[in-house]
Amino acid sequence: MAPGVEVAREGAHSWTISIRGFNSDLSNKLLVLIDGRSVYSPLFAGVFWDAQDTLLQDIERIEVISGPGGTLWGANAVNGVINIITRSASDTVGSLVELAAGNEQQGAIGLRHGWLVGGDIAARVYVKYSEHDASEFPDGTDGVDDGRRAQGGFRMDWTRDDRTNVTVQADAYGAELGALLRGDFTLGTLPGPDTPGNVDISGHNVLARWDRQLANDANIRFQAYYDHTSRDIPGSFNERRDTLDIDLQHHLRRGDRHNIVWGAGFRLTSDELDNTLFASFIPDERTDTTLSLFLQDEIALWDRLFLTLGTKLEHNDYTGFEIQPNVRAAFQVAERQRLWASVSRAVRIPARLNTDLHLTAPVSVPGLPVPLYVNVNGNDDYRSEEVVATEMGYRVGFTQAVSLDLSLFYNRYDHLQTQEAGNVTVVGDPPEYLLLPASLENGMEGDTYGGTLVANWQPMPSWRMQFQYAYLDFDLKIKPGATNTNALAIAGNSPANQAAIHSFLELPYELSLYTGILYTDELTAAGIPGRTEVNLSLDWRATERLRTSLTVRNLNDDTHLEFGGGNLIERSAFLKTVWTF
Repeated sequence: MAPGVEVAREGAHSWTISIRGFNSDLSNKLLVLIDGRSVYSPLFAGVFWDAQDTLLQDIERIEVISGPGGTLWGANAVNGVINIITRSASDTVGSLVELAAGNEQQGAIGLRHGWLVGGDIAARVYVKYSEHDASEFPDGTDGVDDGRRAQGGFRMDWTRDDRTNVTVQADAYGAELGALLRGDFTLGTLPGPDTPGNVDISGHNVLARWDRQLANDANIRFQAYYDHTSRDIPGSFNERRDTLDIDLQHHLRRGDRHNIVWGAGFRLTSDELDNTLFASFIPDERTDTTLSLFLQDEIALWDRLFLTLGTKLEHNDYTGFEIQPNVRAAFQVAERQRLWASVSRAVRIPARLNTDLHLTAPVSVPGLPVPLYVNVNGNDDYRSEEVVATEMGYRVGFTQAVSLDLSLFYNRYDHLQTQEAGNVTVVGDPPEYLLLPASLENGMEGDTYGGTLVANWQPMPSWRMQFQYAYLDFDLKIKPGATNTNALAIAGNSPANQAAIHSFLELPYELSLYTGILYTDELTAAGIPGRTEVNLSLDWRATERLRTSLTVRNLNDDTHLEFGGGNLIERSAFLKTVWTF
């Protein structure tokens, strides 16, 4: 529902999500956080979306920041940031029961209980379990990506005094996800057909945060968290990862003109990988540290003109020091009109996949007398991918009921990934197999440009509408010395045009109706045609404590493909009841 965000579903539990292009099943230019805890994976610089969940009723808001956020958020906030923030335990006192069922989301139950511990401490605990049906293979047969997932956790918020707040929270989860698993093979043979099996994922985390209000509207925040994740994919690889992150942030004002925020951070991440012939990481254990320091100052030049200057200095174990500066100007044209422009630099630092991967993929070639293997290797000299982004925007409220928000961008990228092939070698005499080596390089550069338009209209107090349009265009090219023109196809994984109309209507008898009509342009890389999706959700508040909703997705379409290599996404209906007491 956020403009410019690309969401494509590959199956029952897999998604590709990006902002401003470069979408793929290994999307790596979007930073995602949950209550300040990064869920970015240093294995491939992206997000395992199948591992992220919580009770929807506990979410306070989801912030979507389009464009680079390196100055405040750090490396990998290249094209945007998604920040999910949950409610304080003091806002969830009491009990909640959530029951849901549908044809795709077959069943779900959520339980939560919150209570006050004395007058200044609030706490809550929750558990959640869900099962979902498999999607369909592209040929229309039943898929194998069904799944079962369980999660639980707690949160405690302590208001120590008028100025100090302490939060401690933790989550633990486990899931069994159906998948087609690659058959075993040895060099000189081809694997048998893929077989149905399960991918097992699990994890747990604990986070502590201390906030202190200081004099003159200043504040200081200290946060630390530990996160453990585990993923077992038979035939591919197994990963176990531990991450420790510590952050300090201080906000203060100097005089009437300077609004300053600065901070420092330390992150340590350590992994253990069980390698296979198909995918191995060398070394199979690695520990990396990241140190960061940032400073940003919003300067009031005069009553209506503001200038923001900032930079983040970060040191990582792959490329050393990285600088991510930002310059932003905002002009309050009138009471309801604001004009802004910015220039910023952000980087996506290398991941284990870029430097340590050794992938051996059998390729079946009809008529070839011996097997062929593509051997892809990481590169110790892999550089950070970088973007220099120029943005501008205009926001105007014509009346209390009508507003318009326009943003435009031009991004210049360098050191984008390519896969450069070497020469085929024959192994054995007589030949046993052929080997095609390839290495990961920074062989692509180019530009993207586009923008988003959001128009809000509230024709009556009980009816609100929003129109969204997003445009994106690519101009990528292979750099001198590189040869892999196939890398240019990444541009075809993102729609050039996206549009949506959202309607929120309050009806009599405590009913409310959401209607969404969304258009997504074709994905040329895989020949996925453009699609229109109609979604409806009818909500009935039977009493102040009992609420029931019926949601139908893809109302206008039995099945469709959303991404290359994915399965058919079916029409779904979902009935949910939430009871609070």
